[in-house]
Amino acid sequence: MPASSTPVDLCELAVRLAVAAGEELLVRQQSLSIDAAAVETKTSVSDPVSAADRASEKLITDGLTSARPGDGLLGEEGAYRPSTTGLTWVIDPLDGTVNYLYGRPDWCVSIAVEDEQGSVAGAVHQPRTGSTWSATRNGGAHRRDTPPYQTVWYARDDAPYQTVWYGGRRLGPLREVGLETALVGTGFSYLPDRRAEQAQHLRQLLPAVRDIRRGGSAALDLCSIADGTSDAYYEHLIQPWDVAAGALIAREAGATVVRGPGTAFPQGILAAAPSLAAGLLDILTPRRSV
Repeated sequence: MPASSTPVDLCELAVRLAVAAGEELLVRQQSLSIDAAAVETKTSVSDPVSAADRASEKLITDGLTSARPGDGLLGEEGAYRPSTTGLTWVIDPLDGTVNYLYGRPDWCVSIAVEDEQGSVAGAVHQPRTGSTWSATRNGGAHRRDTPPYQTVWYARDDAPYQTVWYGGRRLGPLREVGLETALVGTGFSYLPDRRAEQAQHLRQLLPAVRDIRRGGSAALDLCSIADGTSDAYYEHLIQPWDVAAGALIAREAGATVVRGPGTAFPQGILAAAPSLAAGLLDILTPRRSV
């Protein structure tokens, strides 16, 4: 990692670009709907993509290319560049496209930067509410509603540094909760056969918990664990750009995160308050790939 690439520097860049992309998306939302001619589909007829998704990704990747030309890129809408620095930006330019096209507020921009150990820094910005969640590895997670960032001076090792204060509210620790009083989020595939399999997991889980929520944005669902507005989130198959920032934010707020090869969720994720993790794993660990 280059000397200037501190986690705070990287997080500041992620926040700035997420907010800028959110402004672009808000403008474009006024002329788009689920029935618009400009809306296309990807994996199935229920999986839409629009010009707004692509414009947001271009704004973000142009900004990253200008600021950090050697870093890698991995974006949902096709952006890709190999890294020469050991850092790769993982981008979901519009998480919750269906919500966006229906005019609902629960969609966001998610940007994370990863090294060989995983996410170093990340930001999730919800334009319709103005809320921004951010985190750095081992640096904690924060939520703020306005302004998007604030510059302060502080002294470190007798030298002045200017940095972004990720203020508002520092997130965590998470409350202790049992399964029977847990509010659990999840998401569903756009493929009908896979949805049928996911329904079987839901049938096992629903009698054991307080209730289930399906918000339509994995990044926001993970942030909701961090700020205490839900207790857990799971999905057995999910893309890296959906969770790269949100998983870091949840973990830095104190959540247990199970994700990736060698875990019970090799292609998905489980994030939960620590008091819930074992019980949810027992119910949700697939007996075969889902």
